[in-house]
Amino acid sequence: MKHNSNKDKSINQILDAALEVFVKKGYAQTRMDDIVDLSGLSKGAIYHHYSSKNELFLSLIDHWETYFFTDILKKSLIDKDPDDLLREIVVDVVNAFKTKKYVFLAELEFWSLANHDENVRIKTKELYVKLLNMFKSIINKGIKDKKYKKVNVDVASLSIMTAIQGVIWFSIFEDSKLSAEQYLNDVIEFIIFGLKNK
Repeated sequence: MKHNSNKDKSINQILDAALEVFVKKGYAQTRMDDIVDLSGLSKGAIYHHYSSKNELFLSLIDHWETYFFTDILKKSLIDKDPDDLLREIVVDVVNAFKTKKYVFLAELEFWSLANHDENVRIKTKELYVKLLNMFKSIINKGIKDKKYKKVNVDVASLSIMTAIQGVIWFSIFEDSKLSAEQYLNDVIEFIIFGLKNK
């Protein structure tokens, strides 16, 4: 059992270092040596787990999901108000933005490489489908409970996801008039208002 936890620890060490390096340098400029240096592990230890930079990058998408989206994807819809669920998700995103801004910058790297690499595109899409399905479940619950009007659930769930992804803008650009937190809180209220069964 201890052997397994040591393996998990070294894999997390590699992935944490890789995430930081990919965000700073971008995929094209990152060398395995950069990850070796930052992780504090030997090159042999890294190649023991990952045979190439591309394989490591693909694993990073799963790591990114675990790191950032696990709590969001585990939210229970039972006995919860859909408005409150959407607001809770925004709180989670705001907290992540305040403490781990680089997670959002990593998403840009995933998008960039997904444009050129079929495997990255497939893996990234799988994560977004999970998120979209969660948003669809929340909206469908609101419709079933007669809190939300009947809407195109696909469009509404995509609107929520893209609105939340707007926080990436704040990861790159500073805005003295608007904070990421204010943006996210206001945009989710706009969406909730639009869904309401008046």
